Amino acid sequence: MKKRTQLFRKRRHGATTLKRQALKSPGQWKTVWGPPLRWLGVAMVLAVVGWGLWIGSQKLQDPNAFPLREVRIGGELRNLAKADLEPVANGVLGQNFFMADLDALRTALAANPWIETVAVRRWWPDVVDIELRERVAFGYWGDGEMVDVNGRRFRPPIVRQSGPWPQLSGPSGHEKTLIKTYNDMRALFEPVGLHLAQLRQDERRAWRLTFDNGLEVQVGRVQFEQRLRRLAQLYPRILSARIDQIAVVDLRYGNGFAVRWKVVEPPTPAAG
Repeated sequence: MKKRTQLFRKRRHGATTLKRQALKSPGQWKTVWGPPLRWLGVAMVLAVVGWGLWIGSQKLQDPNAFPLREVRIGGELRNLAKADLEPVANGVLGQNFFMADLDALRTALAANPWIETVAVRRWWPDVVDIELRERVAFGYWGDGEMVDVNGRRFRPPIVRQSGPWPQLSGPSGHEKTLIKTYNDMRALFEPVGLHLAQLRQDERRAWRLTFDNGLEVQVGRVQFEQRLRRLAQLYPRILSARIDQIAVVDLRYGNGFAVRWKVVEPPTPAAG
């Protein structure tokens, strides 16, 4: 009986020792507490980063911080002047570099009829750079409008570039056709001393020309190129010598042309 009691005590003493050793093992401690501590560290880092970003965003959005102090306008200006654009462009001065609405500025500048394209950029630390391209005008169109070399019509508030500008008129949608026809006519008539000033096409697609010497030519709708070549041949041989007396040349005939002469006012009788 005494031996059994001693054996039992030895066994219990040995189990307790093994349990205490297991709890004190470094590997066991890391297994239990390592993951929660790592996640806690990650959460603290994210919280600090988020707080820093929030503070930074508040600073960047401060209207009084990072003010814009300069606006630069670049591009070849012919009919526009920087003074035309500065009242709109300078509206961003003093605004926050990061918060200034450059899209609204771009839209406001593009509303100017002379501006074809415009790009607006920020340059650190306090500059707005505006780069624009002005329309290249071709001539006047109809009543009060102009047309550019790409056939787009616009109504400019001011024209600073010196002319002379040709006068074009025609149905809507025929702008490119009239520009091409005008260029073709210049190549045909300038070698014989005729300089085209006006080119018109009516709703019936009939053509009418006016040259800078006052000569008006009715061409009609059909055989357009053939009739123009006929005029280029006849003018230096027949018409040029009496150009001061000719008002209108009508080419709307199959094998010839008609001339309407200017009305010559009779001299006023002397008194008495």
